[in-house]
Amino acid sequence: MYLLILGIIIFLFLSINFWEMIFLNSKKTDFVKWSLSDKFIAKNFAKNNGFKVAKIYQYAKYPFQFKNIYKNYVIKPVDMCDSGGIFLMKNGINLIDRKKYSFQDIQKKLVKLRSTMKQEYYMHATMYNYRIPNTGYIMEELLLDNNNFPCDYKCYTFNGKIYFVVCTFNRRFVNHEQEFNSVWMTRNWNPIPFKMIKNGYKYQKLKNPEGYEKMIKLVENVSKKLNRHCRIDVYLINGDVYFGEFTFFTGAFLHTRICNNILGLIWKINPDNLNKNKKSLENKVKKCIPKFYNLDFIE
Repeated sequence: MYLLILGIIIFLFLSINFWEMIFLNSKKTDFVKWSLSDKFIAKNFAKNNGFKVAKIYQYAKYPFQFKNIYKNYVIKPVDMCDSGGIFLMKNGINLIDRKKYSFQDIQKKLVKLRSTMKQEYYMHATMYNYRIPNTGYIMEELLLDNNNFPCDYKCYTFNGKIYFVVCTFNRRFVNHEQEFNSVWMTRNWNPIPFKMIKNGYKYQKLKNPEGYEKMIKLVENVSKKLNRHCRIDVYLINGDVYFGEFTFFTGAFLHTRICNNILGLIWKINPDNLNKNKKSLENKVKKCIPKFYNLDFIE
């Protein structure tokens, strides 16, 4: 009997794939996921839920509408992912690839990137026939920790609880490909001893970061309100919790198989509940949408 139960557990463990579950859930019409994948809307929602956010300097529908009036800044499209079109500029140097860019160079690169996109980056595009909230750009405050780009903490949450915190650091470009290092931690800040990501995994014991308990409280509080799986990315700077982004469509192809099986099993045990407080949550999200966004087609 015990062997049968063990066999069933192993079978489920090996057959439930996180990536497949992300793909299947992307097919479900979900106003909350669809909206909070937009960086402008997400910042407003996070701020309303107690997170600190980088100050927005400017918004522009098109890159050439920006005015370069800041020494240090971040430019990012509101709708793209995987660092696409993001520039972290400090004294004319992009902290991502350590290259020097003029503001005109950045504008040209953003225009070229947009023109070469075959479709919108997020899988949520299919939810509303490839229509998305907006395709503009924001220029915002560059967040630094001791004059360096801060580590980010990626919190894998399922219905109000953090199961893993991924500390990601040392982002760089090698031969035009982005690389980074990471270590996966349990909620209690213990490192996972086996590889959870295919490349760049650095198993090590890390000092508990300042503001960690505050981060746990804020992240799990907003996760409870979302009632669905979400990776919530934050920065810890001088003990304060700064919001990064809500990620409903994570790059699971970067994970190892055992990582995706573990995450898939956790998600199976903690399924999304899209109907819980649905109307209330959608109304709160709608209040975070800028008035200049055109969402008439979803009404």
